[in-house]
Formats: sequence, C-alpha cells, structure tokens
Amino acid sequence: MNRYAQTVEHLERSKGDSGLRRALAARLDTTLKRAGVSSARVARWLDVSESDVSFWRRGITVPPMLAFKRIAASLNVDMHWLCTGHTFAFAG
Repeated sequence: MNRYAQTVEHLERSKGDSGLRRALAARLDTTLKRAGVSSARVARWLDVSESDVSFWRRGITVPPMLAFKRIAASLNVDMHWLCTGHTFAFAG
C-alpha cells in the first residue's frame, strides 16, 4: 500500500476511533501552535468556519484530506506524519 493510501485509510479509521482522532488533533494543534497560526487563519486558508478548525484541533471531528494537504503544504510539514504520526525512512 502506498503512502497516500495509508494516509487516507488512517483518516477514515480516525473518524470512528476517538483515540486516533485525539492523537491526530494533538499533532494538528501542536503544529499550528508552533507555527503561531490561529484557527481563524487556517479557516481563511481553507474557506471553512473557525469552529470547523476548532473542532479539528479538539478531536471532535476529522478534517478532510484536502484540508490536511493544504495545512501541511502551508506549514511545510509532512502530510503523512500530520495525519498518522508516522514517518517514513527513505533509503538513498
């Protein structure tokens, strides 16, 4: 299974698993705090409500994949790690 498919699968599992959802929310919240980015700013980037972002940060709901892609790209963080907490080691 490729990395993107693993990420999508993890997000789908997170919707029904409160532990995964909370862990995802913690990574998202920590990443946004370290970058000094507010929920309001993320909401403007994604054209969603600030309460949507607040729910994501608190683990009440799970952001859609497109939101993760845009947040990760904007903050220059690995989308797979942001979604799953896992990193990949590349042989080179």
